[in-house]
Amino acid sequence: MALHLLPNLLDPKAEPSLNFVSGLFEVVNSLSGFFVEDPKEARQFLSHFDFKTLKEKPMVRIEENLDREILLPLEKGESWGVITDRGLPCLADPGAKIVALARQKNIKVYAYPGPCSFILALMLSGIECQSFQFQGYMPRVIDKTLRKKEVVQVFIETPYRTQKTLEALLAVLHDEDLLCLALDLTMPSQEVITQKVSLWKKNSKESSFHKRPCIFILKTF
Repeated sequence: MALHLLPNLLDPKAEPSLNFVSGLFEVVNSLSGFFVEDPKEARQFLSHFDFKTLKEKPMVRIEENLDREILLPLEKGESWGVITDRGLPCLADPGAKIVALARQKNIKVYAYPGPCSFILALMLSGIECQSFQFQGYMPRVIDKTLRKKEVVQVFIETPYRTQKTLEALLAVLHDEDLLCLALDLTMPSQEVITQKVSLWKKNSKESSFHKRPCIFILKTF
């Protein structure tokens, strides 16, 4: 009886062998069912394992308001997994609700290492940070209040807004501020650009990042 938090790829085309620890395959194949953020994305994840068997196992979508009976199979002795759409579960996704409920019921919870977009972005950015704040999704209204934080700030963004978000940031940031865009992480097209805002403004007309998955890292001065 246990709940297993399963890491997912940052992109379906990423190489599983470079992103999953070897023991994950045995764990996933042994599970009795899955709590999922999105069934389509979950099936894509399961295709990297014993899909012929796993596709027949129950799959329950994680809803906004969880029914406390959702963990009945685990209370009866089964072990289930949590599948997030991208990266590590429970970080900016609804998996945390399942974990909280499992702990209330004294169900063991296990987590496994895997790709985490904002941690990879910080590692690759070259920006020194003894502390940082993961802010989740970029606010829809981007203004000068972003500059009030004294720590490195990390934001995720939906791909279709990447270019618009960059343009909005360049309108409010100071020239000496550092801005990093970490694009297409773990993919062959991966690109990480860290430079002063003055250089972003100078070169902004030369590049377009529309529809590219991106992590934004901001350090103000």
